[in-house]
Amino acid sequence: MINQNSIYNASPYWLQELFLNIYACRIHFQRFGNKFLRLLDEWEKFAFASSQEINEFQNKQLQMIIKHAYSTVPYYRNTMERLKLTPSDFKGTEDLAKLPILTREHVKNNLNNLLSKNYKMKNLIPGHTSGTTGSPLEFFWDNHMCLINNVADWRQKKWAGLNYGEKHAVLLGRTIVPANAMSPPFWRMNHLHNQLWMSSFHMTEINLPLYLEKLKTFKPKIIEGYPSTVYILAKYLESKNEIFPVSAILTSSETLYPIQRETIEKVFSCRIFDFYGLAERTVFATECNHHQGHHLNMDYGITEILDGKSEPVPHGKRGWIVGTSLHNMGMPFLRYKTSDISSIKNESCSCGCNYPLMEAVTTKAEDIIVTKDGRFISPSVLTHPFKPMHHIKESQIVQEDEENITIKIVKHEGYSEKDTEQLLASFSSRVGEGMKINLEFVEEIKREANGKFRWVISKVPVNFQ
Repeated sequence: MINQNSIYNASPYWLQELFLNIYACRIHFQRFGNKFLRLLDEWEKFAFASSQEINEFQNKQLQMIIKHAYSTVPYYRNTMERLKLTPSDFKGTEDLAKLPILTREHVKNNLNNLLSKNYKMKNLIPGHTSGTTGSPLEFFWDNHMCLINNVADWRQKKWAGLNYGEKHAVLLGRTIVPANAMSPPFWRMNHLHNQLWMSSFHMTEINLPLYLEKLKTFKPKIIEGYPSTVYILAKYLESKNEIFPVSAILTSSETLYPIQRETIEKVFSCRIFDFYGLAERTVFATECNHHQGHHLNMDYGITEILDGKSEPVPHGKRGWIVGTSLHNMGMPFLRYKTSDISSIKNESCSCGCNYPLMEAVTTKAEDIIVTKDGRFISPSVLTHPFKPMHHIKESQIVQEDEENITIKIVKHEGYSEKDTEQLLASFSSRVGEGMKINLEFVEEIKREANGKFRWVISKVPVNFQ
């Protein structure tokens, strides 16, 4: 079998860029075009629909997908028959609780039975999670779901001030430049969508000036990337006392920490528009220009916040994010439990959008530090000891058990014993004296295979009651 990645990696720069643009043409027919533009216009208007209109839309879509799942998806047919349920038992979103929670294990163990019999496998698009919490999860989307996801994504981009066709640079996890490439260019141009793809895997101290030079030449309106990747660029600009103004920064796929937001917004002289989406295509939440929280895209899916017993929690209290797709007929996910934790805010946004506001997903279960006395410590709290540390390039916190934490540190020139003492004292005051903290000095902190970076890794399980 021909390995496309091997051919791509072995090809010269000009041919790689040609391959990238051929790929862009292929997805253009799937995700763009007149239908995309029509739906984008409809979705922009629907974001400001009344609460009643939003509720009616969700109920109608839910009834449709439940009926479809009962008729064509063996897993849901078997589940509903076992519980003596039929589609007529689902009148609205409040009836979703009649269905059991769908977990990662359920999906892994019932992959074929979760596929709709109305679709041939060759007509479905394979997807998978990044695998940062273990082995990647495999699933499938239909073509319409790919279009809908693109519409939701571009509505967010328009909220950030980017119109379709305008220049934007991307710093995400695709290996568009072979990992063994030693010389520039460390980017490839998608001419069809006016999009500069920059490698997240070659951002060394030697190469960063080249990245900045290319961005100055390209002059993107916005930059989109993982928070950690854009932060690397921001820290480099800060070290040079440079400002590189753009209209907005779009971040996703990782926790965005306050220290990152502060630095990025300062050096790029703009606001960050963070958004939350899932490869499972059940939840999409986006920041508007009022930046009062993440609007849950109610036309995309139904979101529940549940406790450890799968009971709903009141607004303002955090719990597990559970999502239901309203569009993916190829492989419907109904009440899918994520590993992410958040809460619904009590207040609404002053922008006029009636979509509820969700707190930023600053915590995954595997990102929360758990102390011996049962306290849960958010990673956002742990950023504070690092704020005054000017001699640390990068860091990572790993909790092995309830009594031991290792902090990996890449030292910057000028790092001293005084920095160690200050960091340990400040960190201990937050996790408690019962926690043993070990500093490990390393040359680099490796990213995941997909380019993502986990700043906190906890191996201690979390259980919200």
